[in-house]
Amino acid sequence: MRRRVRAAAWLLLAASLLPAGLLLAQRLAAEGAARPVALILDGDALEEQARLLGRDPVDLAAHYRSLGASAVAVYEDTPETLAAKGRIALLRGADAIAAAVAAGAPPPDVPAHATLVRDLVPDASEVLRAKAPTPPTRVEVAGQAWWAFPGDVAELLPAGPDAATIDAYAAAGLDVVYRPRSVPGVRNVGAFLPDAATVLVHEGQTVAGYPHAMDATLRAAQGRWTAFVENNPQAGIAQLRGRAPILRLLSFEQAYLDLRLPPSEVIDKFVLAATERNVALLYLRPYLQNVQGDAFANTEALVSGLAAAVRAEGFAIGTPELGRQALGDYAPPAALRALASVGVAAGLALLATAFPGAWGALVAAALAALGLLAAGLDFGAVALVAALTFPLLGYVLPGPRRGTFWRAAALSLVGAALLAAVGSDRDAVLGVAPFRGVAATLVVPPALYVAWALLQARGAFAWLRDGWRLQVRLGPVVVVIVAAAAFALVVLRRGNTPLIGASELELQVRALLSEAFARPRFKELLGHPLAVVGLSEAGGPPWLRAGLMAGGVVAQASILNSFAHYHTPLLVSLERTGVALALGFGLGTLAVVVLRPTVAWVRRRLAAA
Repeated sequence: MRRRVRAAAWLLLAASLLPAGLLLAQRLAAEGAARPVALILDGDALEEQARLLGRDPVDLAAHYRSLGASAVAVYEDTPETLAAKGRIALLRGADAIAAAVAAGAPPPDVPAHATLVRDLVPDASEVLRAKAPTPPTRVEVAGQAWWAFPGDVAELLPAGPDAATIDAYAAAGLDVVYRPRSVPGVRNVGAFLPDAATVLVHEGQTVAGYPHAMDATLRAAQGRWTAFVENNPQAGIAQLRGRAPILRLLSFEQAYLDLRLPPSEVIDKFVLAATERNVALLYLRPYLQNVQGDAFANTEALVSGLAAAVRAEGFAIGTPELGRQALGDYAPPAALRALASVGVAAGLALLATAFPGAWGALVAAALAALGLLAAGLDFGAVALVAALTFPLLGYVLPGPRRGTFWRAAALSLVGAALLAAVGSDRDAVLGVAPFRGVAATLVVPPALYVAWALLQARGAFAWLRDGWRLQVRLGPVVVVIVAAAAFALVVLRRGNTPLIGASELELQVRALLSEAFARPRFKELLGHPLAVVGLSEAGGPPWLRAGLMAGGVVAQASILNSFAHYHTPLLVSLERTGVALALGFGLGTLAVVVLRPTVAWVRRRLAAA
């Protein structure tokens, strides 16, 4: 029965590669289309640098445009910025009361915490009054009429766009990116967006209008791009996904830029984001401090160097054309994705046959349930099952020991092809719909391999009985602690902002590798050699061999994890994987050559003793 199931599963797996290949070809064609990349200057930082230099912000922006910048981001006004521009008078309620008392006049009937506004330019506060969550009241202070807003909100309330500034930047040849502000309960969401804005980059942690006015936000987002800010998933973006045009944006905090990032490093990070993560909006903050040299010269080097670098990678500089969908007409057919999903089910069936007795059915059911819990009734659940299944197959299915490493790699690549074919759609490739369940992809496969290895030796109840009676010794305890620490490191080091960062040595090795090709993942550069050693006679006793092979499974899981980053172009993921396999196998072979005589010498010494 087991043999027949395997034969049928292999046939279904092979057949599923045809629809998967068609889907991958469609995605490759979409990724191969020329893409523009926008170089956006942060408007607030630009104005601050202009003040420091004693220059006009628009003239300074035009200078950076001549070096390659294509757009400038203009923030929505607040009462404070309107006052700074001389358009309104701004007063706190407490200050108005104190001034009246000091003049011997009756104090105005306003709360001390109120924010008072009076127009100096006709209708300057009109948008502010229209958008405030609580409409203001008219009050009289020293014989003059003011608008009173509850609370100290001078820095918070959205007051609409600065039309004159926007027109000036547009006249200088720069695209306009608008940064609407969000406060709870804001009214008239989207009613005052500037027509010139080609991109919306919402300020703060939420999309303007979330959650009370998302329909208005959605209407306002049509006909222009909305930015998905990398490493800062704003609340409300999920509601816009698939219903409004969205592009991925990368930026760096001002303090981090000024103190830690020289222009060359920023350029490398931006180019990597554009080439490997489909980031189309590169958000530049001009330097404001001289910590790393002259701030103005560093900004010039950043803008000109980045423009040259992205052009060298084949990108055009500019905002993607309005009304034109990113990735062309890329829309993978659901029927083909369903047919490719059959291959994932076949892989799951093969994994089930590798476990003894009823354990296989239990493992298959558990993985399927995990996929459904993480992604629901969606192709994302199938992709997650692929990422959990295929890293194991090459190391648990029966077969000749010779060539096991490359068989495991081949099956992982088959799984990666199915994962990418099934899970890819426009939002996934653009990076606005992340892979769900990514943490499990590096945890579950090695854990299942250890369980499989234990069940090959004896039954589960026998292990429980022997474990209960086991006398604890220092050596095995140390090995378990080291293994647990290594396993925790794998989990904590995942993602773009890991809890434990890379060491200085690793960063140097990364930089060296990145100069030659797409940088391979360190999990693979460590895990693949462990598997090569574990498959050799130098692998040691069964318990040690199982630990080494579990590390190898982590490396195979990392292969699928690479392809689960849908926003990374397929050819980049394939190059990264190929380099890691070649280097890992070479390092493992070298380790075997060194360990073989070492192990033989240790055994002779132990026998002599």
